[in-house]
Amino acid sequence: MINNNGSVWAVVVTYQPDLETLAVLLRAMVQQVDGIVVVDNGSGASALAWLAAYHTEVPFIVIPLLDNKGIALAQNVGINRAKVEGASYVILSDQDSEPAPDMVEKLKLVAEKQLAANVPLGAVAPIYKDAEDGLLSGFVQVGFFGFKRVGCEESNRVVEADFLIASGSLIPMATIDVVGGMDDELFIDHVDTEWCFRAKSQGYRLFGACNARMLHSLGDKRSKFWFLRWRTIPHHSPFRYYYIFRNSTLLQSRSYMPFFWKLADFGRCLRAMAYFGVFSPVRFACLGMMYRGFRDGLAGRVGKMP
Repeated sequence: MINNNGSVWAVVVTYQPDLETLAVLLRAMVQQVDGIVVVDNGSGASALAWLAAYHTEVPFIVIPLLDNKGIALAQNVGINRAKVEGASYVILSDQDSEPAPDMVEKLKLVAEKQLAANVPLGAVAPIYKDAEDGLLSGFVQVGFFGFKRVGCEESNRVVEADFLIASGSLIPMATIDVVGGMDDELFIDHVDTEWCFRAKSQGYRLFGACNARMLHSLGDKRSKFWFLRWRTIPHHSPFRYYYIFRNSTLLQSRSYMPFFWKLADFGRCLRAMAYFGVFSPVRFACLGMMYRGFRDGLAGRVGKMP
């Protein structure tokens, strides 16, 4: 448990979790932080009963939401409770991530070094290993030719990134007080991307710590295809494409989202339409949800899919 120079609280959002995987996460996290808030996003009675029983083995605070309110709102509920508990930092986690035993310590060391140098710190995140293929993720930078992943040739390297995935990200509470929490109007998808660019637009910087590691499951089947180069494309259930396309459309109109991100994301949406319109066995359901998302994004509709 970390007790020096400011407390760290973890916020874990659950929705119909694999309980064995969640238990591994909670056991790993409780050794590294000062407290854990689990926000359950309407998983149902059986998951809540398991959380209540497991609480006797691993201490954490449970906040049940009666319905799926979306990951952004659930994260905000957890962040607010961590703030009440006196957290100086919050670390966000998906239910299917597994931090290395020293992940939080190494993230905090990077954070403290940046803050000591008067760097306006937005967040610092670990490099994650994909649970499916075992590959390390790298950190994302946005350039003229799209998204670029910067690897970790040196184990102690600190990489400046343009955006980070939420799971594993350590964020100073003081930064959240200025930038604000997650945009719960997005519900799910692009929530972390939007927050990162909002923070960067206010002068905050984002870093990836190569010596901080996490096992993370993206939870989706993926395929490789050729379009100018080999690319990997994830398969989502059709309803997810509603949120991906709607939120991509919404973010196109926000001034703090960089032009080159907008360009790269627009291209990614076009490739998804082309690929799933041809190769998906549920192509019409996928295309229908993509169209609905695009239409609702243009109309400015937010929140849960109607």
